[in-house]
Amino acid sequence: MPFTTLKPNGIDLSQDFTFTGSVSGAGGGKLLQTISTTKTNTTQSTSSTSFVASSLTINITPSATSSKILLFLNGGQMYTPANRALHITIYRDSTNLGDATRGMARMTVGGGGELLAPHSIHFLDSPNSSSQKTYTVYFESDDGNTVYLSTASAGTMSFTAMEIGAWQI
Repeated sequence: MPFTTLKPNGIDLSQDFTFTGSVSGAGGGKLLQTISTTKTNTTQSTSSTSFVASSLTINITPSATSSKILLFLNGGQMYTPANRALHITIYRDSTNLGDATRGMARMTVGGGGELLAPHSIHFLDSPNSSSQKTYTVYFESDDGNTVYLSTASAGTMSFTAMEIGAWQI
């Protein structure tokens, strides 16, 4: 006599469920660790047309080579006077994770004045390593004029790295 598998039409989510054992195929993506640094009332400037390191740096050691690192840079301001442009990016060790020329963000101001702009960059990195990685925020001037990365009048700037466990299918 053959067996027939009956499948439910739905699940009543108002009920309580208790699971034992393991569940396969549920995936990963669990938050494994978070490291953050903040800067308040600081201003850094550069006139370099090559990326220079800011003081925002995080060291994180992934627990597995399959882990992802989710990066958040928030707050503060990119500041440039009239007729100037600023680029900002994040490096993993010595590797620029953004565009080699313009980084991850660009702010340009025309001849009408200056611009104080808060910024936010979110980036998911795959370092493929379980060795310590150093993430640093870098910035540069587009044309050799002085530009600023500042929290002096914009509160606090935070830089956060979150290790996310590998997704499994």
